[in-house]
Amino acid sequence: MMVNSSNHVVIAGAGIVGSVQSLLLARSGFDVTLVEARQTVPDAGGLNVRTVALSCRSRQLLENSGLWPESLGCAIREVHASERGGFGSVRLTANDLDVDTLGYVIANAELEASLMQQIKDQPNIDFVCPGKATLVANSDHDVALQIGSRKLTAALLVAADGSHSALRDSLGIAASNKDYGQFATVANIRCQRPHQHIAYERFTEYGPLAMLPFGDRQMAMVYSATRECTDHLRGLTDTEFLASIQRSFGGKLGRLQSVGSRVVFPLQLIVSSAQTLGCSVLIGNAARTIHPVAGQGLNLALRDVFELAAQISPGQPIAAALDRFSISRRADQQQVISQTDRLARVFLKQPRLIDKPFSLLRSTAMVMLDGIPAFRKRFGAANAGLRLPSDNSGLLRH
Repeated sequence: MMVNSSNHVVIAGAGIVGSVQSLLLARSGFDVTLVEARQTVPDAGGLNVRTVALSCRSRQLLENSGLWPESLGCAIREVHASERGGFGSVRLTANDLDVDTLGYVIANAELEASLMQQIKDQPNIDFVCPGKATLVANSDHDVALQIGSRKLTAALLVAADGSHSALRDSLGIAASNKDYGQFATVANIRCQRPHQHIAYERFTEYGPLAMLPFGDRQMAMVYSATRECTDHLRGLTDTEFLASIQRSFGGKLGRLQSVGSRVVFPLQLIVSSAQTLGCSVLIGNAARTIHPVAGQGLNLALRDVFELAAQISPGQPIAAALDRFSISRRADQQQVISQTDRLARVFLKQPRLIDKPFSLLRSTAMVMLDGIPAFRKRFGAANAGLRLPSDNSGLLRH
């Protein structure tokens, strides 16, 4: 692919975020070099498939751009939130927000495969895998990089290389790191009863337990628990693990019958001190990694991706456009980070007698939220990535 450096973009990281970004920028006329360090590994499938939750708004953005495969995903039509041992609960339905669905649970591999096919069909995307983009120089005019033995100059560098971004470090952008002292245990569970497209968030004494509908009588589980609880779960057999989750979750889905492979990773809040510098921009987890309690990480990243594509165009000054992008996205980013961090801290409490009044307050808040439609609607709209008409904007713009 012959490239003009003034229209050339290098994107490091070919996950969902980097892949969507490459397609959007290629369609707007940029020549894109998409670099991925790791060879793709086939998904194990079945109960071992990796999943992610996307909001209603994320579906809209992807679908309007032709990037959403028609048969993809399991719809979430209701969300039930409750506290184990508490009396409060919240139920939110798609009807509350006048939408068909609140969100979707999708198989990573299916969306990634669909995006990769479109990348291969796009003549102005050069996909380099395995490969590594190394920063040589960054200014307000261009970026100098080395990819393998090739040295090149680009108008823009998009770093989508994950939470521990090497390019973020090379750019000299600092990142704050808050350790929640929690670990996420992720697994798929087959249940006795059909899920009826209901997602559950169960706040236990050890952390939030999410059960998301996916497939036939199958739930995608994310248990964000303390180190002690996670260490205990690690040592259990599948039968013991299911029994433990059953005690925490309850019997809404009948008996929990089987579980796929379990993956555990630490939970941190990582926020870069700046998202843009010169002609470089951080996207996705490279810009911020947030707690999964509200499932907002990828959804927030996708809103960044689409806004970036809307702000820049070939032949125009990139650094100035990145400044506009940073300003336009700041309020949404700060709100999601703050709300997610607050939720994570509120439900991090250990089961102690001194915490009983605090637990009572949480249960009372849930009752109030469930009983006041306006509050419930605003809470649900935020998590679905939507704005209400009272926000003077309707839905976020297409």
